[in-house]
Amino acid sequence: MIGSDSGLRYKQPSAIAPPAPKPAQQSAGYRPLAVNDKALGTLENNQMAAGIGAGRAALTSMDRAGVSRGKGQQYAADLAEASSQSDAQAAVNKSRQDAGMADSEANRAYSNTLASERTGNSGLLEGLRNSAAMEQLSKRGMSQNTYEAIRRGQFGLDQIGLDYSPLLQSLFS
Repeated sequence: MIGSDSGLRYKQPSAIAPPAPKPAQQSAGYRPLAVNDKALGTLENNQMAAGIGAGRAALTSMDRAGVSRGKGQQYAADLAEASSQSDAQAAVNKSRQDAGMADSEANRAYSNTLASERTGNSGLLEGLRNSAAMEQLSKRGMSQNTYEAIRRGQFGLDQIGLDYSPLLQSLFS
């Protein structure tokens, strides 16, 4: 054929072809979400902000009427500020650690759920295969028993013989 593109028919799905199967959904749901970085950042900012101003508050708490501030008071205020910032940084690190642990625990639980689901499904599949095999064996056994019963019946009718049991012999004597 001149002027035709025979490749076009292969690019379009057939009207009579069955639709492509959808990928199997796992019943464990979706992978758990990680701890929100924005929320974690906000928490860290609040924790760091809580430590700021501790030096000024310490300096203000040491003020006495009529006494000027000295180097000792400034040193104590600086020490309080450093201690407060250190505590705030420790709280931030603890928050990061807790968020990481929560993420890893959620991912581990998700993975364990998927693994146990896979194991359960394979056990069910193996049980179905076993049932089908046992059904086939049962059918074979039943047909063999039927065949043997038919053959015994034929042999029983073909071989009619005299009964020589003691009871019958006592009747004939």
